[in-house]
Amino acid sequence: MKKFLVLTVAVTVLAFSSACGSSANAVEKQANEAAEDIQEDAAESAKDIKEDIEEANLADVIKDEAVSADQPNLYNLTGVVTDASMNTITIETEQGSVITLSTDDDTKTEYKDGLLIGINVMVTVECDIDSVESDMDVDVVSVKEL
Repeated sequence: MKKFLVLTVAVTVLAFSSACGSSANAVEKQANEAAEDIQEDAAESAKDIKEDIEEANLADVIKDEAVSADQPNLYNLTGVVTDASMNTITIETEQGSVITLSTDDDTKTEYKDGLLIGINVMVTVECDIDSVESDMDVDVVSVKEL
């Protein structure tokens, strides 16, 4: 869809500029600049929307979907790993919510071949469930492959 929009803008700029007597190089430069602006704006908007969804859902997901573990303030979330890096894990829960949690050196891990995208995991978190507002309020205790 983005490529179609960029192409449409480029053709429109070319058509109008040709009618006004502009050189082909100037028209091409304008079309390229317009295409770059559109792509940058679309990428930034998508990033903002993703961040807003993740931040807004974290507290609700933990409150609504986490299952109490055996100890006070410990909760389990299960789902599929959709992204992982050195210090974060993103999972899609069984209910379809996508959340990103921060991990640290103290996070216990149990998986066969490493933390791979697509594996089912149980993430145990520690938090005061009534005061969770962001991932800073949640401590990831362990990540275990199911």
